[in-house]
Amino acid sequence: MTPRWRTLGAVLVLLLLTAGFYWKLTVSREWTFLEGPDLANVVRPWLDFEAREFHAGRFPLWNPYEWAGHTLIGQVQPGIANPLNWILFAMPLRDGHIPVTTLHWYWVLIHWLGAVFCYALCRDLKAGYTASLLGGSVFALAGFLGHTDWPQILMSSIWVPLALLFFARVVRGRAAQSNAALCGAALGMAFLSGHHVVPTFTAVLLGGMWLVYIALGARHLRLALPERQARRTVSPPARLGHAAIFAAVWLLVSAVQVLPAIEYAKQSLRWAGAPEPLRWGQPVPYEVHAHYSLGWPSVGGIVLPGISLHANPHVGFVAVALALAALWYRRRDARVRWFALVALGGLLLALGKDFPLYWLIYRFVPMVEKAREPAMAIVLAQVGIAVLAALGADLWRRWWIAPLALGLFLSEAVYDAPHLARFDRPGSYTAMIQGQADIAKFLKAQPGWFRVDFDDSDVPYNFGNLYAIEQFGGVGSSLPVRTHRLLGHAETPRVFGIRYRVARQPSDPAQEEVFRSRSGLKVYRDARIAEPLRTWRNAPCGAPDRLRVVSRAPEVFVVEAELACPALVVAGDSYYPGWRARVDGERRPVQELDAVRAVRAGAGRHVIEFRYRPASVYWGFGFTLLGFSMVALFCLRK
Repeated sequence: MTPRWRTLGAVLVLLLLTAGFYWKLTVSREWTFLEGPDLANVVRPWLDFEAREFHAGRFPLWNPYEWAGHTLIGQVQPGIANPLNWILFAMPLRDGHIPVTTLHWYWVLIHWLGAVFCYALCRDLKAGYTASLLGGSVFALAGFLGHTDWPQILMSSIWVPLALLFFARVVRGRAAQSNAALCGAALGMAFLSGHHVVPTFTAVLLGGMWLVYIALGARHLRLALPERQARRTVSPPARLGHAAIFAAVWLLVSAVQVLPAIEYAKQSLRWAGAPEPLRWGQPVPYEVHAHYSLGWPSVGGIVLPGISLHANPHVGFVAVALALAALWYRRRDARVRWFALVALGGLLLALGKDFPLYWLIYRFVPMVEKAREPAMAIVLAQVGIAVLAALGADLWRRWWIAPLALGLFLSEAVYDAPHLARFDRPGSYTAMIQGQADIAKFLKAQPGWFRVDFDDSDVPYNFGNLYAIEQFGGVGSSLPVRTHRLLGHAETPRVFGIRYRVARQPSDPAQEEVFRSRSGLKVYRDARIAEPLRTWRNAPCGAPDRLRVVSRAPEVFVVEAELACPALVVAGDSYYPGWRARVDGERRPVQELDAVRAVRAGAGRHVIEFRYRPASVYWGFGFTLLGFSMVALFCLRK
């Protein structure tokens, strides 16, 4: 069998192993990973909204269904900049929602990709086919990756093996420029994936590796494979050039996500576990990092199941035993030394407060303080262990050793498989959402432009995202400062047009019950609240104005205005950089008034158009294209 067919066969075997391991999601219809609070309340509504926008032919950058409008791409975690998510969004919808079966396969296939990427790393390091299957399985089915349910965090983790693969090729002197560019692209893709913690610690680890490579070079590091050790020494300027290529491509590829995220961070408050919400420029306190550290007591959980804190480190006895065997019997092998350092580095970062040097990393390495959960760095150690296990399985030249090790590992992994929830469990989020679906049907039938306030104790999920209903509220870890300032003010319902409330009791005597759900919840209407569309002047005008909503989409809002006198036309959408306005086709500046958007227009009849065209996204997209173009250029030169 040719190597190409063997590789294809290995990829299919990994698919079968992954789908079989998560059979409760791929075969059964009784279990789900979506019953966690964050997944049910935040992630699934986000994905539904993004998928509906894709099917409407729009690329969602702005979310009008949370807090009177919220940047979607700036929040990072919706993962809209991740190209792999676009495949999910393009899949068929059912009643405006992504089918649960599709979401289950999406989650399983993320693990499969992680297994394939780690398999490729092991094969590139000359591990055997079956041993590499073992390495891919250890990475994808156990430990952090096997027990993490957030798709965004999974997506950001699966790129770690590829980044290490291309870096190891650079050190071996194999097409160093193109592989340095590919290493940067892999890390950049991790930053596009929807979560920043694992990519940040991956950047710290890779940064340390690049510094050592620059300082010592491949010959002194002895990281080359045996057949490469005779290759000529790379000069220090050339090594510095390779690192520069890596850094440039990484920063460029990630720009389409990083630039909008920085823009949003400067405009928002973040709840990160500190006593008070944090503004841009305020570091996450070290105490938060200490709280979310893995800690020495959890190190035993690498071998023994059930011992973990904030992240599951368990890869099992078989993987650790094979890794230790590789360390002992192949201790002079450069590959073993190299990935032992990877495993050790990931473990020390994950220990957080229990690693004496972590405070220095937190204090002096840029952006590490934003990555408040060092325990997640255990995934880096897991990659190292997976590679060492694959190399250990090849120690003895017996064909049956690696298959036996794979079988024993899978037995351990099945014993410590992730705990999925049943759809029919008491207090199921799925049952709650289904029971409240009639509320969405009622609200969608109401005329005009309005917003809805939900009682969080009765509707804990982001109802607006799930059903495309404008909600003043929403579950999340951040909020624009301007919006936060208006919370609890008497004029807030009028400013934002909060006409309806969904709860068991009204929040104001003026609210009257207009609908009762089969779930027992009630919908109240405040007849005093009009559409959040008005005019504002410094001086009174002797005649009334007429305003009418012509069309409203997430990123385009068109208003027809007939003004008796010059005025500011005020729309009750949150003010945010990137919104542009045209009055009768003429560009006009968007102004802020009471935390919402306004534009000046003269007397007479006008058509006013607001569009979200954020410069941070456009510049970021251009930089990202440039980064991928650099990768293509270096690879074509090779």
